[in-house]
Amino acid sequence: MRTHEHSGQSNAERFVSGGGMHGMITGVLGLFFTVLLQAKGHVPNHPLVTLLGGVLGFGTGYGIMRMLHKSGTAFANSVYSPSGDSTAYTPTFSHIEALEIRGELDGAALAWTDAVAEAPEHAMTIVRAADFHLRARKDAEAAMQHYLRARALGSGTPDLRRYVQQKIVDLYLGQLRDEGRAMVELRRLIDGFPGTREAEGAREALAALKARRSEA
Repeated sequence: MRTHEHSGQSNAERFVSGGGMHGMITGVLGLFFTVLLQAKGHVPNHPLVTLLGGVLGFGTGYGIMRMLHKSGTAFANSVYSPSGDSTAYTPTFSHIEALEIRGELDGAALAWTDAVAEAPEHAMTIVRAADFHLRARKDAEAAMQHYLRARALGSGTPDLRRYVQQKIVDLYLGQLRDEGRAMVELRRLIDGFPGTREAEGAREALAALKARRSEA
């Protein structure tokens, strides 16, 4: 299995995302406040005390960012891993996002292909890949293939499944211009997610399409 996090990120990117940058900032603040306390006579005026203030500041900032990173990962896993298995695959896509930000869309596309291949049953990974193709590459066909694949898994949270169904409807109504398929998918959205805002919108859209086709 390829380790994307290390192959896709530069040392600087890993330094920032890993909490090093925040540690540096809080380390400088630690030095500043230590010197200030020394000037006022509240702590011993000794170089080792000054250094200790900087080290403590760095450790505080670094530790907080690492804790937040782990908490965010755990939250994403609880939302997108319906099995509740704490050992379930936890996706990290910062390396791909960095490629996209730099405009390296071909490299990002290959990275998403690898990510999906490594987690073929993880719906969220497939959805993120679909979103990339639709947003960044304007490739509706590739996006649709991924959304349909994610839906076929039948996994993920209810919100994620509803999102996928809505995107399929949007693509058939929009870029793919297939009203026949759109009507089928609108009905699927209505029946699959009753009582939701998306279902109500789908009901109105389906009625409008039927009226237009009957007039034609």
